[in-house]
Amino acid sequence: MKVLYNLLKIWGKVLLLLAGVGVLYAYAMFQGGFVSWFLFYSFLPFIIFSILFALYPIQLWKVERIIDTHKLYEAGDTAKVQIQITRKFPFPLYFLMITDSFWAGQGQKKVVRFPFMKRKIFVTYNLEELPRGEHFFENITVLSTDFFGFIKKEYSFKVENKLVVYPKRQRLNLFFLEKHVGEGALARGLDYKKETMVPTSIREYQRGDRLSWINWKATARKNTLISKEFEIMEDHQYVVWIDRYELISQESFENIVLYGASLIDELYKAGHPVTLISTGEGEKRSIFSAKKSVEWMNQVLYHFAIVKNDSPHMLHQVVEKDKAVLPERGTIILITDHMNPHFLEWIKRLASSQRKVVVLLSMTDEGAQNYSNQLINQNIIIKAMDEVKIV
Repeated sequence: MKVLYNLLKIWGKVLLLLAGVGVLYAYAMFQGGFVSWFLFYSFLPFIIFSILFALYPIQLWKVERIIDTHKLYEAGDTAKVQIQITRKFPFPLYFLMITDSFWAGQGQKKVVRFPFMKRKIFVTYNLEELPRGEHFFENITVLSTDFFGFIKKEYSFKVENKLVVYPKRQRLNLFFLEKHVGEGALARGLDYKKETMVPTSIREYQRGDRLSWINWKATARKNTLISKEFEIMEDHQYVVWIDRYELISQESFENIVLYGASLIDELYKAGHPVTLISTGEGEKRSIFSAKKSVEWMNQVLYHFAIVKNDSPHMLHQVVEKDKAVLPERGTIILITDHMNPHFLEWIKRLASSQRKVVVLLSMTDEGAQNYSNQLINQNIIIKAMDEVKIV
């Protein structure tokens, strides 16, 4: 219906322009003289242009949006966006407004160009301070008019793109976990990895595999790089559980996501087995069981990119309900923004001689220290996020 209305509107204006030509011609014929014919011939080119412009099919243009999606974007980065418009017929356009819609229609970028007879039109702009998340680009709208602005032509091209922005990971000092796994366990790094992972099969080399993982005999046999596939031994595991309570402020939740991604990244690089658990809207639980592969790490980072604070329940309620998924032995790391006496008592019940609990809080060092002082000689430690960050 809208398309039909726009067509009738444009053709109505074309008829008015033709009527204007007829009026000017009749005036020149009956009035005669230089002035009347001057008016007729002066307006005639503009009227002809307006009529041709009304017939010009801008919907046949080819419109593309180019974003370098091979680059890994992190929160705060800048993305370069290029719009390319290709026209088969170089009709003269003195004015063109290009509007790019992104962030699910919540953001727009408007650019004016004067293409004239150009067949290809390029627009480049930067999106600065990218927010974390999965962002969709939808429509590119072009708008142009005749010289008088009497006839306007606007068309929206459906050009879909997706941009994933990951949390900006930081370096963390893992020695704050040392109390829970025995002195020097984290410092052993790759030696610990050998103790916790055993090769079970082989596969083709993937980008990111370490040199020590390569099976040289199989590589020589198959004439291509072959890596060992590892299986994690159940001696000591880390489980990271992030708080997605819906009443958490956006700033605090972004800190939870940032430190969750950073912590798992550090543990992964050090070779420690780590599982990520998060429960959100509708009690939908996401579990990323400990694996040692680039694909697993990419899945975890993608989850951190799209995760939202949409859980109707507080962290201790969620963990208590799904406590069966926790290992009997290992370290449970809870990342949250709140702490109170009730939560503290629940942590004491969760911890045991074989199960240690670490709580990372997005609060001041003094606030975390006050709670930590109440847990001396227990398998529980409470730290503020800034305490574990490497400046």
